[in-house]
Amino acid sequence: MRSSHLFPTGVLACAFTLACTGMPPTSPNQAAGGAAEAGFAAAVERPFGGTCTFVSTVLPPEEGQPPNVIRFHQDFICHLTHLGLTTGSSLETATLTATGSVFVTTVTYTAANGDQLFTVQNGTGTVPANGEINFTLTETVTGGTGRFADASGSFSAAGAITQATRTGEFEFISGTLSY
Repeated sequence: MRSSHLFPTGVLACAFTLACTGMPPTSPNQAAGGAAEAGFAAAVERPFGGTCTFVSTVLPPEEGQPPNVIRFHQDFICHLTHLGLTTGSSLETATLTATGSVFVTTVTYTAANGDQLFTVQNGTGTVPANGEINFTLTETVTGGTGRFADASGSFSAAGAITQATRTGEFEFISGTLSY
């Protein structure tokens, strides 16, 4: 009978000893160091690519907006690396010049699982020819939600928009996404 009293005492002694070491029994040891010791993994840089189609809607001018500035709302459907089938929306401000346009766009991409990727595009467009405007852009990741909460990266893209239908498409030519 005496041995049955020793088992609970032994378990309690082991638990007390582990609790006093300052490290839970499942934590990495001190030699592991690095990201595991800090409690998070380093972001992994991944190649980024894909294509998007979009519809653009001209927004009414804001008070005091110069006549050569146009604002647009765009809705995207994209197939993007690391996001899959993705929807997106943006607000673009374009300044028309004698040689084309310069634009800045804030974009929110939403992956199928609901995670969002936030970016800013800076680009230029050509003077319209044959009813089409060609453009190039650089897109910089500013953050996101879910797995993209601390995302970073930048991409380059090129595309075109048809003036009559205000529809267009673009393709990511190069870039990386870290998350």
